[in-house]
Amino acid sequence: MHLRHALPLVLLTSGCALEPETPVFLSGTVLETDGTPWRGGPLTLMRPRKLPGPRPLPGEPPTGQPTLAYEPWAQVTPDADGLFLHELSARDTGADLLERPTPWASLKNFQLHLPPVDGARDFLALHFVLDVDVPPLRRWDSRVQSHPDAAGVKLSWVDVPALADIPSHTYAVQARGEWGVVWTQDTRSGEAFLGPEMLEDFAPPFAYVQARARGQRSWIQSALEYTDVHEAPPVPLPFTGAVPVSRGQPCETDAVVDPCPFTDGKLESKRVPISRFGSLEDELVFRLREPTRPRRVLIRGHTGTRPQEVFHVEGSLEGGAWVALGQSAPAPELGDAPYTDDVNTQFSFERDVDIPLAGGAPLVDKVRVYSLGTVPGLPTPSRGYFTQLREVSVF
Repeated sequence: MHLRHALPLVLLTSGCALEPETPVFLSGTVLETDGTPWRGGPLTLMRPRKLPGPRPLPGEPPTGQPTLAYEPWAQVTPDADGLFLHELSARDTGADLLERPTPWASLKNFQLHLPPVDGARDFLALHFVLDVDVPPLRRWDSRVQSHPDAAGVKLSWVDVPALADIPSHTYAVQARGEWGVVWTQDTRSGEAFLGPEMLEDFAPPFAYVQARARGQRSWIQSALEYTDVHEAPPVPLPFTGAVPVSRGQPCETDAVVDPCPFTDGKLESKRVPISRFGSLEDELVFRLREPTRPRRVLIRGHTGTRPQEVFHVEGSLEGGAWVALGQSAPAPELGDAPYTDDVNTQFSFERDVDIPLAGGAPLVDKVRVYSLGTVPGLPTPSRGYFTQLREVSVF
């Protein structure tokens, strides 16, 4: 019998619990890069375990919540046609609705992984309770390449091919070093550029290209939410980053902050101080040692408060009037962030913003940054707020 036909229908009225040992089936198809059936051995089904302590992994979660780590839980073996039918139980997925001690952070979340190759990852992140048939899982032949030049490095790759009902993939490039994520940027095309300003001196980093597509499938008695995730092999970035002129300089919110946690080069996520009036800060000012003609400002780890935020940069010299220096493109929505295993880490709620400034900037010894974004119901954009940052760098 065809495995897909063997998938039983669980007759469950809404709100009714199954017996703990009632089977729950996970079925699907696995393909090679050329679309032929997968014959490369078993897949790994993983589950998220909650780790003790507020900082077991690099990157400090602003909430102080424990982080998660996915670990192998079972093997799923496809047949010669690349089809699989894996049996779990209502106890495993929480379909029995019974409260019991569990080591898992969630009974409904799983990951189904192809064997990793050369640091590449291909998996489906799954959220389900009852029987589900998952989208095809296929290894990404990214053919990622780096093209260094005097200004940095351009990365290029082949996009993930369309497959079944999986939505179009979006892409993110992350530079990661010994201290965690150094820079993240989204792209809709098959290439991206990383310059020395993105790397600074945050240890020798590697670039990772990630493709992800979020979707869902629904049946009469069951539903599946999934993310199709592919990560290309890491690419070394063989050039030296640049140190910003703002490194180690004081900053101002409601008062002068020295030393400033957002110019110290440590990449630690810190809360922006709340003013003495109890309000969130809507602008940041950075003092510079010497008058400078700034050409670029980078913001790392911003937690946005407005859809389609646009960041504005102004400069001042010796207490004079503020002069506009440039503005960013509209920042991407947070829902476009790269997929992360742990929703409490920096990957899922932060974004990095690059603000190239117009040429011929005047000499300034102070730089001010603020944002404007849309608010439903208001006719004009309003100021956004800074609540959490890792680093702001003026070059």
